[in-house]
Amino acid sequence: MNMLRCVSATLLLSLSPPLLASEASPTAPEIYVSPIHAGCYIVAPNQCRIHVDPFTINLAVGKKLVYFKLVAGPSFGVLYDFRPDLSNPPPSSGSTYTPSLVTQDFAATCGNSYYVSLQGQDTGDPNGYNLGVTGTFTCPSVVP
Repeated sequence: MNMLRCVSATLLLSLSPPLLASEASPTAPEIYVSPIHAGCYIVAPNQCRIHVDPFTINLAVGKKLVYFKLVAGPSFGVLYDFRPDLSNPPPSSGSTYTPSLVTQDFAATCGNSYYVSLQGQDTGDPNGYNLGVTGTFTCPSVVP
């Protein structure tokens, strides 16, 4: 009986199609980012802002930026969605891009908790990736 099990297992293994490299392990992203840092401060009673520090996006050599997004969670949504010019996407040279954000401070609800996620894609990646995320922080609810 044991010999029959061994033969049938060997037969099943020999008839199974081999795994393709893409099936064996997911492709590693070709886009990375410097650490993402963000926090929240109070501007006036019932007026808070999420502040995001500058960051640098690192792309694989010869690749171009497709997009990046700053997303506030858990359910706040997209803070900033950047799409480059299709005919001349960054970086113009080298393999890093440091965006000059239109703003670094985004409206938030005082007393609520958030995290900030940086998502992006370059021309070497089939999909976008979550490139970095902060820990959860809570906006102040009382003016000091």
